[in-house]
Amino acid sequence: MQRRTVLAALGASLATGMGRAFAQSYPGAPVKMIVPYAAGGGIDAVARLMAQGLGEALRQSFVVDNRAGAGGMLGAEAASKAAPDGYTVLFAGNPELTIAPSLHGKAPYAPLSDFIPIMLVSQSPNLLVANASLGAKTLRAALEAARKAPGGITIGTPGNGTPQHIAVELLRSQLGMDIVHVPYKGAAPATVAALGGEVSFALVGAPPLLSHLQSGKLVALAVTQPKRSPLVPDVPTLGEALGLMRDDDFVAWYGLLVPARTPAEVVQQLEKSAAAVLQRPETRAKLVALGTDLVAMPGRQFAERMRLETKQYGDIIKRFAIKAT
Repeated sequence: MQRRTVLAALGASLATGMGRAFAQSYPGAPVKMIVPYAAGGGIDAVARLMAQGLGEALRQSFVVDNRAGAGGMLGAEAASKAAPDGYTVLFAGNPELTIAPSLHGKAPYAPLSDFIPIMLVSQSPNLLVANASLGAKTLRAALEAARKAPGGITIGTPGNGTPQHIAVELLRSQLGMDIVHVPYKGAAPATVAALGGEVSFALVGAPPLLSHLQSGKLVALAVTQPKRSPLVPDVPTLGEALGLMRDDDFVAWYGLLVPARTPAEVVQQLEKSAAAVLQRPETRAKLVALGTDLVAMPGRQFAERMRLETKQYGDIIKRFAIKAT
């Protein structure tokens, strides 16, 4: 019995020593950062900013690998099946991490158990905007003007099953108004539709809207989150704009994760390095320029947010029978 105890203690000591040695030498080779969307989008821009920062902090290349497809699930699945050694990380958003499992019935991965959250980096406010030609400066006035116009109240979003689509369904229920959801294939086409008058409103993330808000072609009427966004502090929340009792949190967020069973020492090193990158003033300034608000939420709180949001979206998807297509 004593011999077994000694051997067990020796084994634990060796494992701890090897773990520390591995962490000290990590990363000893380039790290692949999987982004489950095509290059050039909002999440890709934030991912590349973080890849550059982490590469500088850890003195090793972080190479972005865009794996677009299946609404973000293709890349997330690839990351979930990667070796848990710290040399594959995932930079993903809430569509594939908190919405997909409920929306598709069963995703090819389990976000809450197949990944270890490292850092929730930033979030982009979703803005409800209208074409300036509608002649309304407040949401209530815009809704009334659209209701009387040919075509009625139509809201374009980046697609079925997106956070914006879910927000539209909840808004229709809260207001009891005849609102038609018009799905597009991305935020850019939905923005163009609002500019061209195809829809009376668009509900999309901030990045493709900012230049049109500055030019005055589009008017921002509300953000779909509990507090105003520092990015557009003059834009009220839906609750403020409509006098609702509560504001639900429908934002697009971006975070860094690793496959489950990645060594704790590597997880800690990545979290520490990501926090250092986000503390840099130049990183914060670049995030603002990209149309996203700094969050810098550590792994433990990030995991809890994923858990709570998964339930929130799951309940709404079931309640309104929302489908992906």
